[in-house]
Amino acid sequence: MPPRFTPYILLTLVSLLVGGFVGYAIRAYQPTPLSPYVEQLDSPVRGLSTQEVDDLLKGRGAGYARTAELNNYPGPRHLLDFAAPLDLAPSQIETLEGVFSDMQAKAQALGTDIVEAEAILSASFADTDISDESLNVQIRDLADLYGQLRVIHLQAHLRSRALLTYDQVTRYNELRGYDQAASNNESESHHNNH
Repeated sequence: MPPRFTPYILLTLVSLLVGGFVGYAIRAYQPTPLSPYVEQLDSPVRGLSTQEVDDLLKGRGAGYARTAELNNYPGPRHLLDFAAPLDLAPSQIETLEGVFSDMQAKAQALGTDIVEAEAILSASFADTDISDESLNVQIRDLADLYGQLRVIHLQAHLRSRALLTYDQVTRYNELRGYDQAASNNESESHHNNH
């Protein structure tokens, strides 16, 4: 004899089926996340964030000298910020101020050129007035400008390091937290090698 389904059992089965289907449908539907670029629609130059434009125009490092910074070549701005704990001599401070001023002046001038070139590139896309050839020219020009900017920041780190003692570089790394991160990496590497 076939099993008897009471209205309650039927209702329960239908509820489970519908609930399972709805749950599956909700899990399966993943709305497209908003683009991380949405906030850049209000930037003065589309293609750069407002922060990037500001950093370029003010000659800030913005990570262009990170490879120097992370390899024991401190930059002039942070060294000046840590003048007291690093026990910088007056002559070191004076020279670092000069290195920083020179770097910032050059970086600001170049940053202005970059922002203008990025604005032209953005306008070319906005006006749908861009070809493969003009795109290649504009990108090569921008790459050259960004390369020059990186050189300016890296040179300032080179010049700054030449002014420091070994102990000052070691203390700087402690103040920035690099020594702790390096010892953690060494411990992890040693552990993984055994």
